[in-house]
Amino acid sequence: MVIAISWHITRYIVQKINLETKMKTDTDSPFDFTVLLVEDDDKFRLQLAQYLRGEGFQIVEANSSLQACALIRERKVSLVVLDWDLHKVNSSPEDPSTGLKILQTCHGVDALFPVVVMSGARHLDVRGDSMMAGADCFLEKPFALPLLIEHLRRWMGRVQAEKNPFTQLTAGVIETADAVNRAYTRAVVERVGSALQAAPKLGLSRQTVASYLASPSST
Repeated sequence: MVIAISWHITRYIVQKINLETKMKTDTDSPFDFTVLLVEDDDKFRLQLAQYLRGEGFQIVEANSSLQACALIRERKVSLVVLDWDLHKVNSSPEDPSTGLKILQTCHGVDALFPVVVMSGARHLDVRGDSMMAGADCFLEKPFALPLLIEHLRRWMGRVQAEKNPFTQLTAGVIETADAVNRAYTRAVVERVGSALQAAPKLGLSRQTVASYLASPSST
């Protein structure tokens, strides 16, 4: 019988697992957080991408909605920094040059997909339009680059926390000790790349790891 655990037990499990995580999952693979920079002004995009890489971010670039939407659908990025005013003169009906299209694609893939919109338009209410469409943040060009860095770092921490099963445990998303074991195992496997590599780090047999991976994620 599965029993929901109390807060005191939850806190103990979280502390214990966090300690084990530090000891068992200390690998060279950092948290994967990739930013998609969508901007059709090539000079500005290249300069901004170089600056962000210099601050330690993984950056993927796109200069059209067609290219950006393909990367988003492939789930290769964690957050999008989006120029709302895409205006490539050679855009076609199949490649609508619009920030709104990209934002809608993000939400079609994941309703919580973080999107930071930027724009230099003065004659339109881009801030209102983009926020009403579901953007998470708006920056008016020109903006201070450290401000963008601060937004990205906050979102990186939030996305990392949302993927952590122990954060889910304290938030009540995971309610049972058995679910913690499964979530913990999945997190380690995802981090190191395979069940074979995860087994010795978890102190479990490959068969046990496989059974956790095959178990339902919730009860």
